[in-house]
Amino acid sequence: MTDARLPTPSRRGRRTRHAVALAGAATVVVTLATGCASPAKDPTHAAPSTPKPVASALPASVPTHITIPALGTDADLGTVGLDADGVMRTPAYDKPMRADWYKEGPTPGERGAAAIVGHKDTPRTSKAVFHNLAELGKGQRVDVRRADGTTAVFTVDAVDTFAKDAFPTRKVYGSTGGKAELRLITCGGRLTPDRHWDSNVVVFAHLTGTT
Repeated sequence: MTDARLPTPSRRGRRTRHAVALAGAATVVVTLATGCASPAKDPTHAAPSTPKPVASALPASVPTHITIPALGTDADLGTVGLDADGVMRTPAYDKPMRADWYKEGPTPGERGAAAIVGHKDTPRTSKAVFHNLAELGKGQRVDVRRADGTTAVFTVDAVDTFAKDAFPTRKVYGSTGGKAELRLITCGGRLTPDRHWDSNVVVFAHLTGTT
């Protein structure tokens, strides 16, 4: 089972230490280290609506659901925060198909880099909510439904994989120049001999509209 840590984003100047361990599964087959299966296509999935442009950013509102049409991802969102030691709590293993918003950071659509984390797999689930995240491409869409009734629409700028022992904290969580941006994070790379993923997949996206 993976137990690597990511550097933690800070909220409004607050310094924190480390982020969550996103799990890999000891039971997962070795082929998952070299690639992911193509996501299943759901012919009943409705085409996303055309977003309305936004000037810059949205007011704060807790996110409740994430949809990634290109991957067939359609998942509720929980939250993760920090423990007493300033370490981000691990997403629940018993809810592998749920992703979690890092609640000490901006809400998706606010100015800054909002973060949503999810498992690639778990000890009992070979394909969790963000299993195919590395397959997302530049220009593709991510929708985040919010408690205020709006859906923040993001466009992917890049998808990168970083070794866990060289995670670029500032690049991922640093200043966005006042823009509203989104980071999606999961495990990736290769499985080590002790069944840990050696890297993290990070999706970089920016706010382009609302529905």
